[in-house]
Amino acid sequence: MKTQDVRIRAIVLTLFLVVPLATLVHFWSELPVTGDSAASVQKSAENSQVRRHFDWAVSQLRSGHYEQAINGFRAVLEQSPAMPEAYINTGFAHIELSQYDQALRSFQTAIDLRPGQVNAYWGLAVSLEGLCDIPAAIGAMRTYVHLAQPDDPFLVKARAALWEWEQLKSAGYVDDNSIQACKQLPGLHEKS
Repeated sequence: MKTQDVRIRAIVLTLFLVVPLATLVHFWSELPVTGDSAASVQKSAENSQVRRHFDWAVSQLRSGHYEQAINGFRAVLEQSPAMPEAYINTGFAHIELSQYDQALRSFQTAIDLRPGQVNAYWGLAVSLEGLCDIPAAIGAMRTYVHLAQPDDPFLVKARAALWEWEQLKSAGYVDDNSIQACKQLPGLHEKS
């Protein structure tokens, strides 16, 4: 008889705790979103919009519409100015247009925002090559090689570029003080 009393008390106690708790949960779920939750929802919507703009700009870059890509990445950066990926892709679009000064600024900004962003060093090196600053290009590409993962598909190209630039230096075509020598080499600083 006593075991039955304990069970009944446990059931009654459970119901008295669960029913009010369930009612509170139901009531809270119907409250309008405010405060941090509203900010979180707003941030999520903004991130979704930034993502759509970014994806569109990347598609423009990949399809060779470099001016449109640059404009798209600018729109992304207006909404998310601390996004290194947008600066990097803007830089690659500038490289395709042989706008090496603008590309250089984009890559440097990306590196300032995220110093470990490996592909920013690649772009920086290519920009510096385009500006005929081979010694600085060598430094940027060495940083790329240092930071890249061993299975990075561009590592072979990076090492090849370093070898070519080192050969130019050792042959006397480029030295630390003369950028003009580079500009006299056909095709080195032009888009290939």
